[in-house]
Amino acid sequence: MNPSKAILIIIFLMLLIIIFFAYTGIDARKPEEAMYTLIEKLTELNRAINRMVRNLIWSIRTGIEERFSR
Repeated sequence: MNPSKAILIIIFLMLLIIIFFAYTGIDARKPEEAMYTLIEKLTELNRAINRMVRNLIWSIRTGIEERFSR
């Protein structure tokens, strides 16, 4: 891998982490409270992703059923 690409990826990941902490409002000075907040946010994110995947699979399945049931 090109060193410049690796540096860009590292900078991008750091930016994503900073944006995540700024968006969720997690205070790093209170680690226990931050951990609980982080767990809650990740749980919400997991549920949202599961819901999107479930809806995508359902729409693909119903599309296939409609197409081949004729």
